[in-house]
Amino acid sequence: MGQDTAILVVSFGTTHMDALERCIAATEKAVADSFPEHPVYRAFLSPMVMRRLKERHGMETDNVAQALERIAEDGYRQVAIQPTLLLRGYEYELLAGEAEKAGIRSAIGRPLLESTKDCAALAPIVIEENPLGEKEALVLMGHGTEHEANEIYHAMQNSFAERKYPAFIGTVNGTPSFADAVEGLVLSGIKRAKLLPLMFVAGDHAKNHMAGQEDSLLAAVRDAGVLPEPVFRGLGESQSVRALYVERVRVAMKGLGRQAEIIAPGSCIP
Repeated sequence: MGQDTAILVVSFGTTHMDALERCIAATEKAVADSFPEHPVYRAFLSPMVMRRLKERHGMETDNVAQALERIAEDGYRQVAIQPTLLLRGYEYELLAGEAEKAGIRSAIGRPLLESTKDCAALAPIVIEENPLGEKEALVLMGHGTEHEANEIYHAMQNSFAERKYPAFIGTVNGTPSFADAVEGLVLSGIKRAKLLPLMFVAGDHAKNHMAGQEDSLLAAVRDAGVLPEPVFRGLGESQSVRALYVERVRVAMKGLGRQAEIIAPGSCIP
């Protein structure tokens, strides 16, 4: 593969600089450290985030099309694209569409959660990093989506149940809902609950939908008589989670090597 291959790490983006450094930049560094012979580029998916970063911090960030054009102009013939997305949902499809249109051979790595095997890999990491006391549970807040990929939240819930770990998932825009998570808490007789974002970055959603005082997961848990404790830590802060993304990059890189003559632009590596 030699020096003709670059790596592009694609994130939704965040306007919270602390979360950007701890999650996005830290994951990019993990990738760069694992593949020192290949340059690592950055792209964000959210135009609003990119606009606000420029307005507030003077920070310019490429979108996917711009990053792929930059990579081609820098002389690289192919690129392994790794999203930090959790699901193969609408944002993943948007990314794949941009890669398809670009004039450079590419392969896209898998999202973090796509199969029961992925859930089985993530669950032990979450459990190890979130020890619980007696009559205490973990409530994970996901984003949720109308896309069929939303089903992975239910698979993730099952992975915790199989390990007899008291974790309940509630999503902002999908199922299971906040009410579903709270119902699980109440039926389990839980008295205290840690609230953790099931998101790559702990940004606006974590600070508002998870930990806000009104119309939030915290409020729903509190109103059910359970003592909530918000934890502002995105999945990207976990070294073990970053390692899962690095492995996805490795698979995408191998895919480029195996299929150098036949791979289509924007192909997704299974």
